[in-house]
Amino acid sequence: MTEKQLAEVFRKFGVEKFDPTNEPFDPHRHNAVFQVPDNSKPPGTVAHVLKAGYMLYDRVIRPAEVGVTQDQNNDSAADTSDKGSEA
Repeated sequence: MTEKQLAEVFRKFGVEKFDPTNEPFDPHRHNAVFQVPDNSKPPGTVAHVLKAGYMLYDRVIRPAEVGVTQDQNNDSAADTSDKGSEA
């Protein structure tokens, strides 16, 4: 109930909460915290949202903290090149 009332007050003054799930990563609106290997979505797509972001009209006042997809093929190639340099 409190969260609903707070959201109404925020909307009244132009503050909107946004959830960027499945959007392309934008460093101006998102803060990438981790990467997730996932071939079902294009690389650089927001897969998980840890904290939703907030905007004041068209300005970001808190970027969303997100997990971003990465290509699994590039990850496995990096693993094999790392192992070869250690030997």
